Amino acid sequence: MTKGKPRILLINNMETVSHLFVNSLKLFFGNRIEIDAHFGLCAIEKERFEEADLILLSDIKLLTDQPEPPEHIPVLVARRTIDLNNLDRLMDLRPGTRCLFVSNTIDMVEGAIELLRHLGFSHLIFIPYVPGACTPLPEKEQVDFAVCHGLPELVPAHFDQIIELGHRPLDLTTIFDIARLLDLSPEKANLYTAEFISDFVRMGRKLTDSVNNERHLNEKLESILNAVHEGIIATDAFGNITLMNEEAEKILKLPAIENIGRRVQDVLPEFQVNAVLESNGEAANQLTPFRNLFLLVTQIPMMLDGQVLGLVITFQDVTKVQQMEQEIRKKSTQLGLMTKYSFDHIIGSSPSTQANKQVAIKLAESDFTILITGENGTGKEVFAQAIHHHSIRRDGPFVPVNFAGLTESLVESELFGYEEGSFTGARKGGKMGLFELAHNGTIFLDEIGDAPLSIQAALLRVLQERQVMRVGGHRVIPVNVRVIAATNRNLFAMIQNGTFREDLYYRLNVLPLQIPPLRDRGQDIMVLINYFLQKKNKVLTFAPEVADLLLQYSWPGNIRELENFIHYAVVIAGGNRVELCHLPEQILRASTSPLHSTEQEDIEDAIDFLSRHGSVHEYESILQILASCTKRQERIGRQSLNAMLPVPMTDAQIRQKLHYLSRTGCVEVGIKKQGTRLTAFGFMVVEKLKARG
Repeated sequence: MTKGKPRILLINNMETVSHLFVNSLKLFFGNRIEIDAHFGLCAIEKERFEEADLILLSDIKLLTDQPEPPEHIPVLVARRTIDLNNLDRLMDLRPGTRCLFVSNTIDMVEGAIELLRHLGFSHLIFIPYVPGACTPLPEKEQVDFAVCHGLPELVPAHFDQIIELGHRPLDLTTIFDIARLLDLSPEKANLYTAEFISDFVRMGRKLTDSVNNERHLNEKLESILNAVHEGIIATDAFGNITLMNEEAEKILKLPAIENIGRRVQDVLPEFQVNAVLESNGEAANQLTPFRNLFLLVTQIPMMLDGQVLGLVITFQDVTKVQQMEQEIRKKSTQLGLMTKYSFDHIIGSSPSTQANKQVAIKLAESDFTILITGENGTGKEVFAQAIHHHSIRRDGPFVPVNFAGLTESLVESELFGYEEGSFTGARKGGKMGLFELAHNGTIFLDEIGDAPLSIQAALLRVLQERQVMRVGGHRVIPVNVRVIAATNRNLFAMIQNGTFREDLYYRLNVLPLQIPPLRDRGQDIMVLINYFLQKKNKVLTFAPEVADLLLQYSWPGNIRELENFIHYAVVIAGGNRVELCHLPEQILRASTSPLHSTEQEDIEDAIDFLSRHGSVHEYESILQILASCTKRQERIGRQSLNAMLPVPMTDAQIRQKLHYLSRTGCVEVGIKKQGTRLTAFGFMVVEKLKARG
C-alpha cells in the first residue's frame, strides 16, 4: 500500500453509476481516501493500476482488454443494493402484477430480481429481459409494467408504462469489505447504517400508511426508543455501536456521544456480543452482571440475505423490574385484584363441607391448575379466593374472569390485551390483558363452560406456553400465573357434543374440586342461616313447620338463594319469628309441586351416563342399599356395602362404581373412612329406576 491516503481505482462503464459510487464512498470514508474514477470502454494506463491500493469494479468483465493489474493490488467486484426511496411505485402494485425487468446483462437483471424478492416483493411476477440476449420478449398484453435500473433507453418503445428504480448504489457489505482491505476504521459506519435504516423506515411508512411525513416518523421513532423502559443498543456487523437510547445511557452511566462508533466488546465486555455475531443466533433473557448491577440482556441479530448486518441489544436492570412488580402488587388493591374471602368464610358443619375444605387447603399448597365444579350459588368463587389466599401467591393479584358476561368479540382483547390502533376504539397506548394483570398471582376463569371454542384454543396455548400475545401485537409476553377454573356445566357432556375441547378439559382438570349443592348438605342450612343473621345483626326464630320446609326445600339457587331468603325474611317478618305466611311463594309451592322438567332431564342424563359405564342393575342394587342406610342416617363403607350386594364385586370394581355414582351426583363419598351416603338427587334416581322396573 502506498504512503498517504489509500487510492481506489473505480472502473465503471457508465458515468452516472460512477458518480453514484463516488458519492457513497465519500459519505462513508470522507477525505480519508482518494478516488480515481474511470468509466467507458477505453484503455486504462498501466500507471493508474500501479498507483492504486484497491481496484473496485461494477463488473469483472470490465478488465477484459485492459492491462493486467499487479498481483499485490486487491480487486473487488462491487455488490449493489436498491435505493429504497424509489420503491414507492412498486408498493402500489397489486399482487400478481406482471413486470418486465430490463437491464443490460442477465447477471444484473437476475440479481436485481432476487434482491427485490428478499425485500418483500415476491407477490409480483418479474419477467427478465436483456436486449440482444437469449431472453424472449413477451407481448405487450402480457406485461403490466416495465421496470429498469437507470436504463430506460433499453425498454422496448411499445412499453409505455415504465417504473424507473434508479441506478443501484453500493451495498453496505461492499463498503465494509473496502474498509477491511484498506485497513480503515469505519468511523462513519453509523451514519451509513442510519441512512440505510432510515430508508426502511420510509418504506415501512408507505406500507402501513401510519404517517404522511418522514420527519414526523423519525421523530416518533426516536421518541419511542427514548420512552421505553429498556436500554437499547444497536451495532453494525463488526460489533461497533451505532445507536444508544437514553435509557441505555442511564442504566450503564455511559454517554452515547462518547461511545457510538466504539466496539461493544471494548465498552461492554460482559455482554459477550462476539458469540452472538459468530453464531448468528438469538441470546434471550441472559442474566448478566455489570459493575454493581444485574441486567437482563437480550441480543438479536439483524439479518439480510443470510448475512449479519448487526445486533439489537435490549436490557433492563433486574432490580428495577422487581421494584416495578412490587409497585404493581401495591396497586392491585386499588384495581380490586385482591381477595375478600379466606377459608374462614366457608361456613358449614356437614361432612361434605368439612371434607371439601380440607381438600381445598391441600390444593392451595400446590401450584397446579384447579377445576372447581358445582351448581350456581354453591360458592365456587369463595373457594377460589380462599385457595389463592392460602397459597404462596397470596401477595400477588387475584383476577376473576366471568365468561358468561363477556361477548365473543370482547373476550380475546379482555384476556390478552391489545396494542394501540389494533381496532377502532382501541385505547391510546393499548391495554394490558387480564392474564398480564394476574402475573405472579392467580387468574380465576369462572363459567369456563361458556368460553367460545375460538377462545378455548387460545386458552390452551396460554396454559401450555405460559405466554400471551396482545391483539394486534407481534411479541409474546411471558406470564407466571396459577389458573383456577370453575363451571356449573357438565364439561364431559359438552366434550361429547363438540362444544368443549377435550385437550383443554384435561389441561384444566389437573386438581378437581367438586362443590356439592346445598340440598345434599342439609346440616349446613341452619348454620348458614345463623351466619347470615349474624352478619346483619338480626335475631330470627322459625316456627317448627317453617324449619321443616326450609330443610326439605331443594334450594336450586343454593347458598345465594338462601342468603336472599334471609334478606326477605328480615324485611317481611313482623317480629322476630318467621311463620308459614312469611315464606316466599316458591318455597311454599315447591313443598307440593312435582319434579321440574330440568330435574327429570338431569335424572335421565345420570341414568344414561351410568348405562355407558356398566350394568344399570348393578348400580340400582348399590343405590337401594345406600337409600336404606341413608334413611337410617347411617353411612356405609365399601366392604359392608359389597357384603350386602346380591353379587359381590372386587374392591376395585366397587370403588369404580362409587366413583361414577359420585360423578353423577347420586352419592356423597366420605374421606378417611367416613363412608358413603345417598344424596337427594340419588333418591330421585332410585325412584326413577324402580318405576322403570
